[in-house]
Amino acid sequence: MRVSLKVSGMSCVNCAKAIEISLKKLKGVEEVHVSFELGRVVVSFNEDLLDVERIKGVIESLGYKVERVEGGPKDMQILIFCWLSSIAIMALMFWHSPYSPYFQLALAFLVQALGGYGFYKGAWSSIKARVGNMDLLVALGSTSALLYSLLAFLGLIPGEPFFETSAFLITFVKTGKFLEELAKDRALKSLRDLFGLQTVRVRVLKDGKEELKSLQEVFVGDVIVLRTGDMVPVDCKVLEGSLEVDESLITGESMPVKRSQGDRLISGSLVISGFAKAKVEKTFSGSYVNLLVKLVEETLSKRPKIQRLADKVSHYFVQFVVALSLIIFALWYIKTGSLSMAVNFSLAVLVVSCPCAFGIAVPLAIVVGVLRSQKKGLLIKDPSVFEKDVHVLVMDKTGTLTEGKPKLVNYVLYREDALALTCNMVKVSNHPYSLALREFCGDKRLEGIDLNTCKEEVGVGVICGEYVLRRGEEGQVALYENGSKLAEFFFEDVIRKGAKEVVEFLRSKGIEVIMLTGDRQDKARRIAKELGIREFFAEVKPEEKLSKIRELKERGLKVGMVGDGINDAPAMAEADLSFAVGSGTDVAKRVGHVILLRGIEGIRDFFEIKERTMRRIWQNLFWAFFYNAVGIPIAGGLLYNKGIYLRPEIAGLMMAFSSLSVVLNSIRK
Repeated sequence: MRVSLKVSGMSCVNCAKAIEISLKKLKGVEEVHVSFELGRVVVSFNEDLLDVERIKGVIESLGYKVERVEGGPKDMQILIFCWLSSIAIMALMFWHSPYSPYFQLALAFLVQALGGYGFYKGAWSSIKARVGNMDLLVALGSTSALLYSLLAFLGLIPGEPFFETSAFLITFVKTGKFLEELAKDRALKSLRDLFGLQTVRVRVLKDGKEELKSLQEVFVGDVIVLRTGDMVPVDCKVLEGSLEVDESLITGESMPVKRSQGDRLISGSLVISGFAKAKVEKTFSGSYVNLLVKLVEETLSKRPKIQRLADKVSHYFVQFVVALSLIIFALWYIKTGSLSMAVNFSLAVLVVSCPCAFGIAVPLAIVVGVLRSQKKGLLIKDPSVFEKDVHVLVMDKTGTLTEGKPKLVNYVLYREDALALTCNMVKVSNHPYSLALREFCGDKRLEGIDLNTCKEEVGVGVICGEYVLRRGEEGQVALYENGSKLAEFFFEDVIRKGAKEVVEFLRSKGIEVIMLTGDRQDKARRIAKELGIREFFAEVKPEEKLSKIRELKERGLKVGMVGDGINDAPAMAEADLSFAVGSGTDVAKRVGHVILLRGIEGIRDFFEIKERTMRRIWQNLFWAFFYNAVGIPIAGGLLYNKGIYLRPEIAGLMMAFSSLSVVLNSIRK
């Protein structure tokens, strides 16, 4: 069984790691994926050995809540209280009264209890899971500062108390995390909307009256009511009324589309205007939006190679910082004999260090890349695609580079009424050539022959008495009357709009396009020349595509492939990077790293998003390394003799805004 849980209270990626480690210890757990960015925990487990309540219990025992919790008024009130209390402590330092330290102590304890509660909870969870995290560093730093100040105030150790340090440390870090969450919420809004659809209430018609029901109470055959502002909850068909819907969340298409009686509605679409009654065709579990949610969950639960490396650094970083903080304390105390100075430098090292910057550098950039891809009509099924480079991109001709259906490109009439006769005869046939002719003829009412006399014969064409519309050589159809030719029609599989521009774009990026087709050499050469493709394989049978991909890989090339994701599945699975051209509700069935919902034009968007995502990842990692490489030595007092040093609360502020800078860099356009 597989269950997806919404978990609140995670403050950094190591919190997610703690949950993952704890759940993997449970007997019966097969697989665990935790997304800190989305607040999601996905667990696959054996129902005979484990149940959902046990899984929830383990997560809650670590101090997290298994529910949907958004930062709200209470969080803001606590943050405002922390700021007011910290400023008050600072002001009280200038009030020379014997009562001043008592007020400072009381306010510092309140800030620690209310503002620091979340940090202590996260720290305790990390200790139980034996995984250090940011909460542990903040809790250690603020507690040490408060404890030192208390002991100094009581006269048990030499030095002056600095209650403002513990208070401002909590306040600054909490402010940074608050701003970080605001930025992430804004960036992930579309994805949260997608997940939030699972909690909507649906208006169901029963005996002519509307009843509000949960999605789990809506079944196939039910009639639902949709109005302006509604999100279409399940896949359904319009029975009456008309709507204008925005399908951008699903297809990436930005323009609203009209849907009326008989049209299908895709779950996840937003009703812009109108009113309609619709018949449910699939329950929520089988609807497109739920398949999409599962696809996104699975995508974001996978870790690219570069993310696994960053996670490893983040995992060991906290232990390193705690050990370094103790060493700094010992060195300064031995050198100066000043307990106050040793504590200040030690605390500064403890709180300036930022494991979160390493932890979120990769996953947040990946999440943003996946969401931006979705808005462009691209479904990313494996986030490792952002790391993949290709030298060549193999593209199937039919249906990929071309429309995949014949189009009338020329015709010759040997008798004036031949076109009218042909347009009538094709009405009884659904052959691709007949469909192309019907499209050309349009809805015009044409005088001609009695269709009741017509029939279609396999291998011949359409026969209407003495008239025969015969399919000849590939791409040619002729009309005959008693053996005399009356007209000829010529068809071609036309090049898909935007295909040439995609080929040119790929070449500008140093990626060569190779075309695969089952067509004859001459036809393949013509298409390749028109598209500017230098290399192609013609007369390739479907079962030979896999060997062609292997042949290219044996040349030492990194190979990408574009196909339909169903017929080309073996070859696409062999490719280093694969794109499946798909649309509608069948996308989940298609093999491929990337699903192109809007055709091959999406390839250009993908490579642009890929390039931007990897650039942001390397920028984030560089900043995380540079910040810690510079900040930790300064916090440890390396430049103290030059008059440059950090107070612990300022170090905490730097740490908070270091994480925020990574978030802002990841989400910027």
